[in-house]
Amino acid sequence: MTLAWELALRYFRRRSSRLVSRVSLLAIAGVALGVMALVIAMALLSGYRDEIQGKLIGANADVVVFPLTSSGIADPESLVAKLRGFRRVRAAAPVIYWQGTAASEAEPEGTNAIVKGVDPERERTVAPLGRVLEEGSRLFAPDAAGREGCAIGADLADRLRLREGETIVLTVPDMAHRGVRFALRRRAFRVAKVFRTNFFEYDSEWVFVARPAARALARFPAPANVLEIKLDTIDRTPEATARVRELLGEGYSVTDWRSLNGSLFSALTVQKITLFLVIGLIVAVSTFTIVATLVMNVQEKKRDIGVLSSLGAPPRLASAAFLRLGMLLGGSGVAIGLAAGAAVCAVLTRFRLVRFPPDVAEIYFVSFVPFEVRLRDVATIAAFSLAVISLAAWLPARRAARIEVAEALRYE
Repeated sequence: MTLAWELALRYFRRRSSRLVSRVSLLAIAGVALGVMALVIAMALLSGYRDEIQGKLIGANADVVVFPLTSSGIADPESLVAKLRGFRRVRAAAPVIYWQGTAASEAEPEGTNAIVKGVDPERERTVAPLGRVLEEGSRLFAPDAAGREGCAIGADLADRLRLREGETIVLTVPDMAHRGVRFALRRRAFRVAKVFRTNFFEYDSEWVFVARPAARALARFPAPANVLEIKLDTIDRTPEATARVRELLGEGYSVTDWRSLNGSLFSALTVQKITLFLVIGLIVAVSTFTIVATLVMNVQEKKRDIGVLSSLGAPPRLASAAFLRLGMLLGGSGVAIGLAAGAAVCAVLTRFRLVRFPPDVAEIYFVSFVPFEVRLRDVATIAAFSLAVISLAAWLPARRAARIEVAEALRYE
């Protein structure tokens, strides 16, 4: 260990003045508070982004194919066959989407709903949200009264005051008369399952039915109007999307989860950077107490500096010692802040303390936000904090190097 570090550690552990000691503790606490706030803020935004991204990917698959005509996909299995030779494609499933309404006996006026017709076994291979259909085809099997089963979101069930086993009435446009006159088709289904994803958009609107039932409900001529594709990984999604577009040829619009939600993720990235800079000001302001602590230490240790200088120590020794003292003070605050921030995030996530009621969840898209502490964020916070602390400690350390020996020993 160098002499500069020995002096810094000695001054850090032993402070002859009670005022200096209290100001030092205040400096450590200020830095710790700022760092803890940064950790919690970054973990909040990271968790929010991951939650939204996971839910969006989980529901919409990695790549989605739409026909350019309103007649749907006449032969979806031929498209699946074309994709089998592409190693990035793990699975593909034809589905039917309808925008309609859902009503119940308790709420006859109904509410907006998105009806998704799927093949349960195939849907689970392309979208993680398909796990709500783990019962397979049995989920949609008709009961003794002839009502086919469906799975609905928990918030939709609450809004319609429905429980499993009760009847829901779905209404969608009659596609057999499109372009001629507007007509509606209604059909009663049995609520076979109520699912919760913690993503408000799905929990409050989505209804899963069997694909043949969705087709018959709207009298749609084609077996599907969307093809969902699962990739081996979401990395390099644009390249995979371009290859799928090439394989399917003209007549189809091919998009991916990034394109569908690009503006949302860009806004979250800007928000995270802005919040980092704003809360980072807390760390910057807290360094003023470190400056004050070092200035008082320099004044208090002026005699020590004079003695060392008279013994031949170079001026840079005092500068290095007080610079290291500032780093010890600030580094202690950074370490405490990182540990405290991670602990708070763990508690908030473990007990799900950040939850939103339905009316707020409709705005923020999720019902619960986990706090995701990432190593990259922690490293960035630590590097930023230490850089600011080093800059703040440099000025008092420079002042220590300029102390005159004669002035320091004048009254000795």
